[in-house]
Amino acid sequence: MCAIHGFLHKDTNKVAKMIKAAHHRGPDGNGAWSDSNITLGHNLLSIVDDADASAQPWHHEDCVLVFNGEIYNYKELQSTIKHKCVTNTDTEVLAAGLKEQGWEFLKKCDGMFAVAFYNKTTRQLILARDTNGAKPLYYGYKDKVLHFSSEIKSLLAVGFERRVCKQALAQYYNQGYNPGYLTMFEGIKKLVPGEVWINDSRTNLLDYTLDPVTETDPKVLGAEVKQLNQHSVNQTLMGRRNIGLFLSGGLDSGSILAEMRELGVKPVTFTSSFATTDPESRLNEDSELAERLCRDWDIENYHIHQTQQDYVDALDATFYALEEPRQGKSFPTYYNTNKFISNNNIVVTLSGDGGDEIFAGYKHHSGIPNWRNKLKMWRTHNRPLDNPELQCTLEDQMDYLNEWLPKTQMTGDALNDFMYTECLNSVAEDFLVRNDKLGMSFSMEARFPILNKSLRDYVRAIPGATKVDSMFADAPTEKHKLLQKEAYRGILPDYIINHKKTGWRFPTDEILVGRLDSPAPDNGVLKDYIRDILSSADLMDIFEYKKSDIENKYLNNKEFTSKNKGPGIRSQKELFVILNFAVWKKVYGITL
Repeated sequence: MCAIHGFLHKDTNKVAKMIKAAHHRGPDGNGAWSDSNITLGHNLLSIVDDADASAQPWHHEDCVLVFNGEIYNYKELQSTIKHKCVTNTDTEVLAAGLKEQGWEFLKKCDGMFAVAFYNKTTRQLILARDTNGAKPLYYGYKDKVLHFSSEIKSLLAVGFERRVCKQALAQYYNQGYNPGYLTMFEGIKKLVPGEVWINDSRTNLLDYTLDPVTETDPKVLGAEVKQLNQHSVNQTLMGRRNIGLFLSGGLDSGSILAEMRELGVKPVTFTSSFATTDPESRLNEDSELAERLCRDWDIENYHIHQTQQDYVDALDATFYALEEPRQGKSFPTYYNTNKFISNNNIVVTLSGDGGDEIFAGYKHHSGIPNWRNKLKMWRTHNRPLDNPELQCTLEDQMDYLNEWLPKTQMTGDALNDFMYTECLNSVAEDFLVRNDKLGMSFSMEARFPILNKSLRDYVRAIPGATKVDSMFADAPTEKHKLLQKEAYRGILPDYIINHKKTGWRFPTDEILVGRLDSPAPDNGVLKDYIRDILSSADLMDIFEYKKSDIENKYLNNKEFTSKNKGPGIRSQKELFVILNFAVWKKVYGITL
């Protein structure tokens, strides 16, 4: 829920601009407070209690709180504080807990949050972001004064520059998004997942060690995973607003639906499919399975079918909502799905994000992965740029990672350490922020049950080898997510448990390039859009490509060297790095 804003001086007109720029994050109300030292602002999306009972800034004794998110275990935390609550809000519990126990109270909080907590007596300011990074918090200095907000738009509204950060652009070109503290805007940074800033002192809520799980019986492990997942799902059902579920047809969202059903909740589910002309495409298999599951279980399901016209029409709005470019090919389809869900009176969404990265759901989890090799793989098809300001070697990327990544939970277990790094990189700064921003653009709150602290930390503490071990005797040929499959075998149908992973993506390869035996048409809505926007001289200068590369490389549907390879296929990552940057640059009026 909500958005928070602030800066270290008094200016009611300025905070009003920040609040206005973030209206979509909190249409149920807004508020501001200031003294001579600080100004705080808030946009309210009322979820747990009515707007009057949960209005912020929240005053508790000599302290003031603005808070974005949910503390799922707030009722349990009431017993750990002396204050007697008079409302049914997590905001009141959080304010009292921070006053009594300081910033370490946040270590007890299972939820997602961005927090600003100010003590008027000591003038201490606490800023914090949750350990998954589900709720962003941006900051920067203007006229040597600290400003912070849930939205980059709110910082731009009070005069921060619309200029590219060259270090961030170099990272983005090679990794496809910006992890850590960098943003694509010069002068604007973000707290990293779990980061706490107390005036000028910084720490991280992830600075703790996990209690190792020594159990080896697959059935016991599976039963514990199921119990914890049900607890997490039950937590994320909190509140009084309508809840919808992104149902992909995969194991993660399927397990959430299974637990909702067992808890007596019949949600509204939403499934997307895509227009395809390839008779061999597996693209819509997952959506077909999701619809089949809903028929079998008598669950309400909405089907959202998307075309390339839908995709192109949503590009500008998508990257305006995202606030930064990210390399993925499917962002406009996420935007359209969120729009459809909002139009069906949903305010809270659940999704299975994070399941692959804690349960070992990808092929690369089967070996002994390491992050250096992952970054190296991402760089495979990138042309090295000559501009010295955009140089970023593999060593530069590793040095940057080591600069900000919390290390305490690194255990020396290769698979677990890799997945932990994934969670604080691609999950936090690509998947979760995507769902937060695209949902909040329609005033919807996104929740991620599989990443709730109790379940997440238990699974992280299980040795990596156990998660991919052949001891799971009933495991199907597909050797991924064995713990999850053990937990839900006999509960979810076999057609979900045993389905080979296909992934959820818009068919850009098919639309733009095609296959040897079925090349893409020379013209089309998306192709024409790409030709137009990539013809910019500024873009060609930044990314060092020629106009002829648009046809001969990025949209090449002729020079196949095998059934599915050729210049067009090999350059898809590079194309969408440039395309998504171009859309973002256009909608924000960015200069270098």
